[in-house]
Amino acid sequence: MLTRRAFTLLELLIALVLACAIGAAAMRSLAGEQRIFGAAARRNTARAALHQAADVLTTDLRSLSPRDGDLYVAAPDHVEFRLLLGSSVLCTVTPARDAATLPPTRAASALGLTAWVASPQAGDTLLVFDPGGPGLGDDRWTRHVLTSDPTPGAACPVASGLTSTAAEALAGWGITIRPPLAPTVPVGAPIRFFRRARFELYRAADTRWYLGFYDCLATRATPCAIVQPVAGPFEPAGLTFTFLDSLGAPAIPTGTSRIGIELHASAAGSASGAAFSHDSLRTVVAMRE
Repeated sequence: MLTRRAFTLLELLIALVLACAIGAAAMRSLAGEQRIFGAAARRNTARAALHQAADVLTTDLRSLSPRDGDLYVAAPDHVEFRLLLGSSVLCTVTPARDAATLPPTRAASALGLTAWVASPQAGDTLLVFDPGGPGLGDDRWTRHVLTSDPTPGAACPVASGLTSTAAEALAGWGITIRPPLAPTVPVGAPIRFFRRARFELYRAADTRWYLGFYDCLATRATPCAIVQPVAGPFEPAGLTFTFLDSLGAPAIPTGTSRIGIELHASAAGSASGAAFSHDSLRTVVAMRE
């Protein structure tokens, strides 16, 4: 007859100790891996904020022409510039030259000749191309201000060549401006709409610092009161602009050829007491001549 030998108390204690030791080693390994993954996640968060901010700043600033007045304020911690809202062409002009109509935003066959990223409002500026007399020597863009919001349903007749159906002709936009257009500005002249805008770091409700885009509508009591978060979080002084001329020397706004951008981002883990991860990025934006 076969007999089974049971485990002794000593053997059970030894097995329990070994199991506890193996479990503790596994927990230490898991905690180490969590710290590694957490640090990597924080680095990725910081780098994502840097690249997102650099992409937005580069896209909006590279199209500016400081010599044409597109750069309003060039400060180490913020920049104010002329933001393009959209474009159109003149369809009709009133005899007083202080009001006009624009083609519709959509046409029967495709998008219309009026295209807006954001609808212009009273207080926004527009540049109108004035060819002047014969030749190119007197061509210029004249600056005007919208005195009211564009109104839908204005007439842009088919006879202008800018609409093709009766429905399109009644779907134009009406604008009023000051000062009046020069007599040399013809129907069909191109128009560009602009608004003052700003990039600057701001402190949000979570006490962290983010890159903010400020929409500076002139008719507001505080023009730059509305901010939209772009990227972050960053260090408290994590954004620095450097404005240089074509020779690399510090420049005033109208003489700026390049803008240097330096960003410093930081990201914290979700766990209490988790260390911050820091990273930085430098880039240069070449301006439009």
